[in-house]
Amino acid sequence: MGVDTKPLFLTKSYHFELPEELIASEPLQRRDSSRLLVVNRANGSIEHRQIGELPAILDSSFTLVANNTKVIRARLLGERVGTGGKVEFFLLKKLSPTRWQGLMKTGKRVMPGFEFKIHGILGKVIAREDTNAGAIFTADFSEDPVAARIGEVPLPPYIQQKLEASAKLDLSSDRVLEEYNTLFASEEGSVAAPTAGRHFTPDLIAALAAKGIDWNEITLHVGLGTFKPVMATDLREHTMHAETASVSEVLAAKLNKAKQSGRKILSIGTTSTRTLEGFCDQNGVLQSGTRDLDLFIYPGCERGWRLVDAMITNFHLPESTLLMMISSFIGSRERALEIYAEAIKQKYRFYSYGDAMLIL
Repeated sequence: MGVDTKPLFLTKSYHFELPEELIASEPLQRRDSSRLLVVNRANGSIEHRQIGELPAILDSSFTLVANNTKVIRARLLGERVGTGGKVEFFLLKKLSPTRWQGLMKTGKRVMPGFEFKIHGILGKVIAREDTNAGAIFTADFSEDPVAARIGEVPLPPYIQQKLEASAKLDLSSDRVLEEYNTLFASEEGSVAAPTAGRHFTPDLIAALAAKGIDWNEITLHVGLGTFKPVMATDLREHTMHAETASVSEVLAAKLNKAKQSGRKILSIGTTSTRTLEGFCDQNGVLQSGTRDLDLFIYPGCERGWRLVDAMITNFHLPESTLLMMISSFIGSRERALEIYAEAIKQKYRFYSYGDAMLIL
């Protein structure tokens, strides 16, 4: 496909300049004290509120859906058997408790048969697949590396680098893992947190329930598909790496009934949004099951929005698939960048530990 000169298809047209001081490298003490930029698509208005005000902002017509995936200690640091050279295996997808797909960093090219050791647990590469996302390796381990708790928490580099510099970080600690995860995380398998869900506390969920706003959970295990940069000049040439997601039969039936009765589906985070839209058929009916999703929604794509009526999301990286998706949901690239410019002007905190936006 040739490069289209229309800005909505050019990756670089989703760029914006972000002052470094607005990158949130540490979480707030209270999760539900984050700021909330409220965007009303119908009238174009913007309000500056707090996450804790959601029960006052939303009415009982809303049904919430959040991603209950749980971040694992995905970064395994060890050595090559025989030579002692440094090895990093980054867990991406569980095929069985002792067989994983992942990324590798070593000093030499890795091929099947490569053996390594991490805190006494042996690993052996049994397959290599060269993709446009880089080489993906399949490795067998002598024990379940997640259950053995031998890895480090895979914090985003912009968080890790700042905290390491200030000597405040132990990437293997339970505190770091719990702080990064949502409070309702229950299904292990992610290498990055669904960060919009981090704002929700039991008290906030209870306050929403008191308003008749019910809470529901789906699962998408965050992997390369969510955080892989767009390298193509024309974003339509970008291929999403598939991520495993699940929607239960009971929840699919409940949400379909909710839509039929006029309730509005509010997804918490882009991963919840991709799951709901990815499991929704052409007739707007949500299907159940477990499958790998590689859905990429962006302004100008042929696929329209089928199920999600509103979204809560954090503020995303420039030129990312997440920014492109919320640009489509907001209605245009130009409007999304205007809203981001306002967020920067008002000094909202960006990225994983940052503030949030509610798009109505």
